[in-house]
Amino acid sequence: MNFIDNETQHNDIVLQWEGKNWVCDSYYLALDDYLLPEVEDAAKVRAVLWRLLEQWLEVLNELHVDEIAFLPYDFSDQYTGWLRCTRRQEGFLVARGWSDVEGWSFAPSGVGSLLRKLEEFRTDGPSVEVPTEELLESIRRSMARAAS
Repeated sequence: MNFIDNETQHNDIVLQWEGKNWVCDSYYLALDDYLLPEVEDAAKVRAVLWRLLEQWLEVLNELHVDEIAFLPYDFSDQYTGWLRCTRRQEGFLVARGWSDVEGWSFAPSGVGSLLRKLEEFRTDGPSVEVPTEELLESIRRSMARAAS
């Protein structure tokens, strides 16, 4: 994921997945109540994005074979976009999709139990096998971009 500050908090988060770009809004990252609650600027978006990605790494590193994690990336009024990651012996089976969980209903800096249990996840495209280190390194690169 990459934050491209266009000073609007809309169409400024890009998830690159399987050769495609999925453009999202940073609006709910700026409104996050738990991290820098009095601020709503680009620096806060970067900090919240970094924390969100840190949560991704934490939950993926905790998974055992056949366990599932859900990684939110798109926070909207009436839905959220997620990556469903199923741990395999040699990597992860990753599917992009969405849920009716509204983007305002939880803080991106504190996703909590949704990382492990997400009701009514719907896939939007095929699942892809991704080697463990490739997925983790991709997240670490996104964290480095968010921090700069």
